[in-house]
Amino acid sequence: MEDAASTAHGEFDLKNFEKLPAREISVAALSPGVSLRQGGTDAAHVRMLVDAADSAELPPILVQVDGCRVIDGLHRLEAARLMGAGSILARFLDCSNAEALVIAMKANGVHGLPLSRADRVAGAQRVLGSHPDWSDRAIAGIAGLSAKTIAALRERSAIATPLGGKRIGQDGRRRPVDAGEGRRRAAEYIAAHPGAPLRQVARATDVSLGTVHDVSARLRRGEEPERNGRRPHTARPPHVRPVPSVPEPEDGAAPAPTAGEHGGRMPLQTPAGTEPTAPQRRNHTETPPTWAAVAAKMATDPALRYTAGGRELLRWMQSHGIEPGEEGRRFVDTVPPHWLGVVAPLAEHIGKEWCQLAERLKARQEMCRKLSPSGP
Repeated sequence: MEDAASTAHGEFDLKNFEKLPAREISVAALSPGVSLRQGGTDAAHVRMLVDAADSAELPPILVQVDGCRVIDGLHRLEAARLMGAGSILARFLDCSNAEALVIAMKANGVHGLPLSRADRVAGAQRVLGSHPDWSDRAIAGIAGLSAKTIAALRERSAIATPLGGKRIGQDGRRRPVDAGEGRRRAAEYIAAHPGAPLRQVARATDVSLGTVHDVSARLRRGEEPERNGRRPHTARPPHVRPVPSVPEPEDGAAPAPTAGEHGGRMPLQTPAGTEPTAPQRRNHTETPPTWAAVAAKMATDPALRYTAGGRELLRWMQSHGIEPGEEGRRFVDTVPPHWLGVVAPLAEHIGKEWCQLAERLKARQEMCRKLSPSGP
């Protein structure tokens, strides 16, 4: 999968802007830039900022280098003018107008007076016009709207599908608009290369690793690769026999034993006073969830997506979700002999750190279980 030239994250991360130096600039030299509010600045919010400035310094505003246009902080600028201040603290960004729009919307989602839904929809339309190759979810995350709303705006605006039929997602990678097509490519590659590592499948088919994991699991269950796919109606393998139904007993009578297809096989009898155990499926093992699949599912949880700590956790999981698997075992013979004494202890140390993290998580899980009202 190819990296995107510009993403909805990364270069627009507000934490990067906080590292820029803040310096004084004349209030008279500034001009309104990105206007997100159709009704202009809110007078009540400006007065509140004036009152707050008496006890604490307001954070620096963001200013576009070209024309000294304000990207974020119009209310703070109005408050400074109302107080008669000659200058204000500002951080300067050398960016285009389209980039300034995205930064302004992301900044508003973090602090300041929230935009109305009408303002967010109008802003999303502007972002959609300047970045038609961004995915619905990427624009939705910037505008504070749902992906369905962005899809409806895209349909009404009749914006053409970008060249190559791909859009840039929230992770900055280009993927096909038709997800089913990518899933079918992955299924065909897995069928042709059954022993290929999943990461190799992802690279070869231009599909995310999480999607490849899901497709592989669906194929093992005999289902179609698409998310809405069902188990296909195929001929039953000769070694699989249908399970005979047992009629319900009447008036408390014991159910009558049924004979199997190949003789009178009686039901399993259990000793008195013991509970029968659930039957185990032969040759069946539960596939443990992968880090990539869990991280992708957690990214949809509002408790994580819409909190600063949750977003930081998701970023950490994305950058640390390394599962050696088959690739790691394949690289064992690739490490030069003179590096073995360095890499092996390092891998062992990392493994111990992960074990300690797992123990802490288990301890917290047990504590939460005890504190839960429905717990024991």
